[in-house]
Amino acid sequence: MIHINIVRNRKIFYVISGLLVGLAFLSLGLRGLRLGPDFTGDAVFEIEYKNSAQKDVIEKAWDGSGLGGAEINQKSDRRFVLRTRYLSQDEHEKALGTLRQTGDLEEKSFSATGPSVGRQLRRNALLAVIFSLMAIIVYIAFAFRKVSRPISSWIYGVIAIVALLHDIIIPMGLFSFLRFEIDALFISALLTLLGFSVHDTIVVFDRVRENLRRDSHGHFDEIVEKSLHETIGRSINTSLSTLFALVAVFVFGGASTQHLALALISGIIVGTYSSIFIASTLLVSVARFREK
Repeated sequence: MIHINIVRNRKIFYVISGLLVGLAFLSLGLRGLRLGPDFTGDAVFEIEYKNSAQKDVIEKAWDGSGLGGAEINQKSDRRFVLRTRYLSQDEHEKALGTLRQTGDLEEKSFSATGPSVGRQLRRNALLAVIFSLMAIIVYIAFAFRKVSRPISSWIYGVIAIVALLHDIIIPMGLFSFLRFEIDALFISALLTLLGFSVHDTIVVFDRVRENLRRDSHGHFDEIVEKSLHETIGRSINTSLSTLFALVAVFVFGGASTQHLALALISGIIVGTYSSIFIASTLLVSVARFREK
């Protein structure tokens, strides 16, 4: 079995992470995030044709309307629900005119959520992420409060947050590059990833704490390396079992669930990597810096 000294080669892993985060920031800076209707406001209307209609015909007509993308769900052979960005009254009339080109229909219902509600959702999503990160710092600092050698407990919390930011920035950069819409499901995926990633990180940190307790005079580098190799199998196996299910959802699921699955797949891969190769090795780097 190949044995890699993770702590000794930590600078290589720092460079890899630096490149990935740099590319993510580059995409976010140049291309930005494509916010979906959840954050920009939306319009939902239900239509019913007098005769059966084809979904692909409706999609083709809508694509030529110039009104932007739309999610079209078929409820029956005559009834459809469309969800798109916020539409003004004139745009609403234009949308109905476009749809009437595909057949004789009746609008059953229409509702529009303005951009102000979308801004509120963006703020709430940001606050949810910020409060989650703060709670994680407090929890880890409390859980590791008896650890003082060679770094204090709050450093464990800060390093965990650095790893978590690494784990959510890279999926955001991927979605920015692919121009996938950012919706409420994506925010849910990010919050899920925060929990998954911090769990992996705490497993390793907890093993470091236990080994420090058993070997109070051991070298910190060696204790961290030993702890990593004691937990790496569990981390990888847990991640693989989750990834198998997510890959199945990505391959066989619909468009909306595919985007959710992709966010989780990329985040879990990056999170597993960071918990093994970044978070724990940063403990060593900080300890060495404080010794200078």
